[in-house]
Amino acid sequence: MLDSNMQYSVGYFYNPDITLDEAQLAKMEMIGRKLDLKPGMKLLEIGFGFGSLAHFLATKYDVQITAVTLSKAQMEWAQKHYGHPNIDFRYADYRDAEGLYDRVYSVGMFEHVGRKSFATYFDKVYDCLKDDGIFLLHTLGWAKRGEWNHNAFVGKYIFPGGELPTLYLLTEEFSDKWHLEDFHSLGKCYVQTLRSWLNNLKTWEGMDEFDTKFKRMWEYYLSCCAAAFEKRRTKVWQMVWTKQLSTRLDDCHHIRLVDGKPPQ
Repeated sequence: MLDSNMQYSVGYFYNPDITLDEAQLAKMEMIGRKLDLKPGMKLLEIGFGFGSLAHFLATKYDVQITAVTLSKAQMEWAQKHYGHPNIDFRYADYRDAEGLYDRVYSVGMFEHVGRKSFATYFDKVYDCLKDDGIFLLHTLGWAKRGEWNHNAFVGKYIFPGGELPTLYLLTEEFSDKWHLEDFHSLGKCYVQTLRSWLNNLKTWEGMDEFDTKFKRMWEYYLSCCAAAFEKRRTKVWQMVWTKQLSTRLDDCHHIRLVDGKPPQ
């Protein structure tokens, strides 16, 4: 169902005519640019999925990455398929992370934290980030404020315990020591990503172990989610943060520059 790099978050369809593989590569390249990486930097990845993003960044930028997950299956996959001398894949809780890092980033993990633990999450990132460092958070979002319904279809059958944040929840007291450098909304890209995944499933060839109920459940999930992103009920956000007391001498201009210059 996924692309060749096993990315299961949104692809960056900056051009509707590109392929799913190209869109996922574009997303990884965009994350690298936003993090403003330099050789030798130390990075912490919170929730590394199947490991391809860490491998891409370590290979392209020659950075050192500590990547943590709570999935033993993904840990084994990452070690087998994306092992790299610059990457330390760890089966560990992000709350147990130690040390200081030049950059911290997280893609598609924050949806599993829950509003009661947002402060814990941001405070832990703060403690792990150097004073002049950059934090990139990539997360799904929800359009309407209010209590989260954990008994809805997705929460019951696909992602038990998950909760999408709304913007107001990210402005609570814990955010006072953070400075938001950049906010990027790219939810429409998920429409094409989801429809690409659905198209990849097609006849479920080679997946006979799944019964009809399971197949219908996933086809329904992908279709409904595509509609939710189409109507902008569900969001995708990439946010770049620095510390309020950051020792940086300028804003994160690199995010808006192309070849070192403002876009024409």
